[in-house]
Amino acid sequence: MTLLVELEQIARGQNEAGKVTLQDVLRAQIEQERLRTEISNLEDSRNPLLAQLKGALGLRADEPNPPVPAEFPSTPLDLAPDQLMVTALERNPRLRQMEAEVRMAESGIRLAHQSRLPDYNVGVEADVKASPVMWRPTLGITLPIWRDKIAAEIGSAQATKQAAQARLSAEEIQLAVEFADKSFMYREATRNLRLLTEALLPKARQSLEVARVSYSSGRTDFINLQEAQRALLEFELAEVDARTRRELALAEISLLILGQAPSGSPTIAPSTRSDAAASRSRK
Repeated sequence: MTLLVELEQIARGQNEAGKVTLQDVLRAQIEQERLRTEISNLEDSRNPLLAQLKGALGLRADEPNPPVPAEFPSTPLDLAPDQLMVTALERNPRLRQMEAEVRMAESGIRLAHQSRLPDYNVGVEADVKASPVMWRPTLGITLPIWRDKIAAEIGSAQATKQAAQARLSAEEIQLAVEFADKSFMYREATRNLRLLTEALLPKARQSLEVARVSYSSGRTDFINLQEAQRALLEFELAEVDARTRRELALAEISLLILGQAPSGSPTIAPSTRSDAAASRSRK
């Protein structure tokens, strides 16, 4: 909006000098009105977004609004890409739970196999009422005669283990697929962000400055100047979108690896991150 006000002033100066018609001034004013409406819509969109944030935090409508971030800092990625997948397989809470189920099934198999062996009981009985006290040795044995029942228990335990292993393998495959998808999103957003910040935005600013000087000297028309201004605005919005996508990808990668939100999250207290992530993982 500030830039368009400056362009309108340039157009007025050119019109007063008789170099351009009033149409250029009107174009600048029309573009300002369009942007003014868009800015009003964006400001108004804060209310439903804030209501969603309060709902996510479990706050009632009559409670004070939570603080919202005033800046958009970028989250650093400390791990190398080839280490991320290994870390995800080691720390993902869903996989660790399923590994525990496999170990529990293995214990069930060992217990079922033990039921095939006879049980021996050796002891001593004493009759304290007799004088002298009478001592009698005892020997007992339980024979596993229900072979079909024992075989069924062993088969059931083995099936439970196989099912747990299948779930673990399927979860590892699903984790690898999700991780590959989120990693691609992160790399794509990073490349787009680098392209915008290092190449497109500097060139767009330079193009706008060249168009402004050319328009002031009468070597180009207002349409070209306006297009240069729109191109710069579109690239700036694209930069914000790339940063947003990158942060979302990093947050989802963090959840896949640790079941936790990234450090420094403004809306999740450090003491409740693990519990909230574990609850989401169980769901």
